[in-house]
Parts: sequence; C-alpha cells; structure tokens
Amino acid sequence: MSSQDNWNNPDMYYQQPQSNADGGHGAQSYGTNTGYGSNATYGSNAYAANAQYAGGPGYVYQPLPPTNVLAIVGMCASIFGVISSFFIGGIAGIIMGHIARKQIRERGERGDGMAVAALWVGYIGTALWILFWAFMALLYLGMFAVIFAGASAS
Repeated sequence: MSSQDNWNNPDMYYQQPQSNADGGHGAQSYGTNTGYGSNATYGSNAYAANAQYAGGPGYVYQPLPPTNVLAIVGMCASIFGVISSFFIGGIAGIIMGHIARKQIRERGERGDGMAVAALWVGYIGTALWILFWAFMALLYLGMFAVIFAGASAS
C-alpha cells in the first residue's frame, strides 16, 4: 500500500484492529479512502477508527495532573510587581514561586515552569524597582543638598 492511498485519511496512524466479541463498534473498513469529496459524515468509517478510545476495554487514559494554583498566582503577582511600581507584588511572587515549587515536587502537579517564571520575574523586577527607587531617593536628596547648600551660602 503506498502512502498516496491514505493521503486523505487522517486516522491512518490511529487504526487498531478490533474484535466484535467484546461489544465493539461493528465491522469497520479501515482501508477506505474517505476524502473531502466523499459523502463522509461524522459517524462514518473515517471517524470510527477513534471510537474505540471512547470507552472500549483496555484503553484507559490517565488525566493530566492539575496545575498548581500558587504557581499561577505567583506568576501574576510577579508580573504585576514589574508593571506597577508596587514591588511588594514581586516579593509576594517570589515567596509564592518558592512555595509552589515545593508543592509541585511533593504533589506531582504541573506548573513548574510558571513557578520558575514567577521567581525570575519577581527577583529581576524587584531588584530593578528597588534600584529605581534608590536612585530617585538619592536624586532628591542630592537636589535638596544643593538647594540647602546654596541657601546657606547666601
């Protein structure tokens, strides 16, 4: 069978042999070419190849583990801390990122990338905002020192 015969069959890689003894879904012709021009409907053979996964015996899908909520909240807090000048949000994101990474390791949840992103964004954003506000404070202190030095000289 050449690859051209199954060019329009999207389920050619998912076809598994079935038996009717276990209450299967009937005789199915897996080799038929149901392309775009045919009268294929949703119940036809082109879509019936995946019907065995809907609840047939022997096929059990394990659901994905949940995403850690603290990782999501920590990432949002870190981003908020960078965007606004409220750098406490970045510090909260750092704390939540560390707690989320610990929970992810213990519970086997997803979201480690978001927790790491919360840490990076939180650390960098908090450092930049602290440097910015320290520079602004030194700038104003320098201005006041110049003004007071000029006022006392005259």
